[in-house]
Amino acid sequence: ELEENLADVEKPPELPNGNYTGEVQDVQAQVAAGSGNSYFSVRFVIPADQIPADIAEHYEDGAIFYWNRQLNPAVHKDRRSLFNLRRFIEALGLDSKTTTIDPNEWMGQRAKLVMKASAYQGEMRQQIAAIEPLEAPAAKAAPAAAKRGRRVKAKAC
Repeated sequence: ELEENLADVEKPPELPNGNYTGEVQDVQAQVAAGSGNSYFSVRFVIPADQIPADIAEHYEDGAIFYWNRQLNPAVHKDRRSLFNLRRFIEALGLDSKTTTIDPNEWMGQRAKLVMKASAYQGEMRQQIAAIEPLEAPAAKAAPAAAKRGRRVKAKAC
């Protein structure tokens, strides 16, 4: 039983484009109907406290978005899918120095979600455009001379 008549339900406003922190709350192995590709469907939840105040009433429990672009490396053994998996694992803050993948380890992990609106079947919808680490990686320290704008001379070997 639903609490209201479906005919009375209107589409809630989309989140503004931007960066949000999302938490993994579900992972399911899926197979795409058309292509037969095996992938992980990852459900992220953006907490209600990150939703702008003018639309927060529509997202009392947060905003749910799915990342369905993570190919299963056990099936897709090409370098691109492995590299994309590495970037995803690192964005979640997990160690990529591994030879085994357990999607259960992704549960509860957080990452920066780059949200962008795009057209889908003639309607604008918000979607995850990219997943990035919450914190930017530390930049490598430059030699002191380089910091001052001087060239560092390399010694001949």
